[in-house]
Amino acid sequence: MANSSYEKGKVKVVWIESDPEKIYSKMFDSEKEAEKFAKVKVDYIVFALERQRNMEEFSWRILPYGKYKLYLLLVKSLNLRNSNLLKSIKKALSS
Repeated sequence: MANSSYEKGKVKVVWIESDPEKIYSKMFDSEKEAEKFAKVKVDYIVFALERQRNMEEFSWRILPYGKYKLYLLLVKSLNLRNSNLLKSIKKALSS
């Protein structure tokens, strides 16, 4: 496998199929290519690469495609320390 570095602007489509414990992804050189590919997927989100370091650390920005609103809602909800959702999840996990 080649160890080429990714340039800023690389786009990744991430999607779920029938198994919610598995995710799939595909990389594209442009947002337009990624959007075209993703339209046939049902549950997907699209990210743009902002930064990478030594092909080990990556920073991605979510783009406004697919289920991005749901993703943002869930992540923001989980980040609220006093949210009832977070308390319910912690309680369920400790049972």
